[in-house]
Amino acid sequence: MAYWVLFFAGGLALLVFGSEAAIRGGVGVARVLGLPPLLIGLLIISTGTSAPELSVALQAAQIGAPDIALGNVIGSNIINILLILGLAALIQPMPSPPKVVIRDGGFMLAASVVLVLLALSGRISNTEGYILIAVYLVYCVTAFITDWRRPSELSVHCAQVDAHTEAHSGGGSFLLLAFGVAFVAIGGRLAAHGAVLFASAFGVPQAVVGLTVLAVATSLPELTVITLTAARGYTQIAIGQLIGSNLFNTLAVVGATAAMKTLPVAPIFRSADIYIMAAASALLVPLLLSSWRLTRTRGAFLVLGYCSYLVFVAWRQGFISPAMIGLG
Repeated sequence: MAYWVLFFAGGLALLVFGSEAAIRGGVGVARVLGLPPLLIGLLIISTGTSAPELSVALQAAQIGAPDIALGNVIGSNIINILLILGLAALIQPMPSPPKVVIRDGGFMLAASVVLVLLALSGRISNTEGYILIAVYLVYCVTAFITDWRRPSELSVHCAQVDAHTEAHSGGGSFLLLAFGVAFVAIGGRLAAHGAVLFASAFGVPQAVVGLTVLAVATSLPELTVITLTAARGYTQIAIGQLIGSNLFNTLAVVGATAAMKTLPVAPIFRSADIYIMAAASALLVPLLLSSWRLTRTRGAFLVLGYCSYLVFVAWRQGFISPAMIGLG
């Protein structure tokens, strides 16, 4: 078996189990400390569900693979909006609360535009990284203030906590949190190394591996959360969860990675993919504004959009010819 399979599969398993353990342990510890559910949802669950992207990005940048770091964020954001939300809507139409669409969707769209503007220079500096982190903190403060007196059943972040609450002692929650963080850190390192080996073995640019294979793998926790919340009757928070994940990826993950080490933006990202990510954000908001609901038809449209994106990536890398897709 190729080494990249061992690294990648092992890293993925640790990321998935580690992120879920970190979330459940973190929620338990926070409840023992008496933190309000709104704050737990904003800080712990938002971080936990995007922990794989954060770990992979930091580890990839550290081992000298920045294209994997940024590609993973861009690819994950595209997957969250087009594929995961689309599939979820196909299974069951989802309501989109006005506050989530306007507040969170507006922040997501603005964050995507900011990332595009920063990428035009070909690099995201340390200072710009700190600015992105500061903007994410502004979002957290805004969400906290606007949801503080809102009924818990109408707050995305409070409902997230209910969906992840299980009976654990304080000591058990602490152990879950500690093991979860350790697994995510180790898993991110292994997955990043596996992605580098995969790119080398198959002659595929690291940027493409980050955009596709690794992005799908690190988006599994988001898919798990959406399935779990829907199964427990929280379909109204699914859209807010995915938008929040994209916000964390764009602002906190890219910000932390750039703050640690200046993050170069490869020409391949600046030629198309980062604009596709921003376009997906711009597409989602009006879809949700119309009747405040993501219907099955709109879900199918989003999934079709992701399939088209994969075809584009394959065509760009020469894996398929124009004639194969009816263009020649």
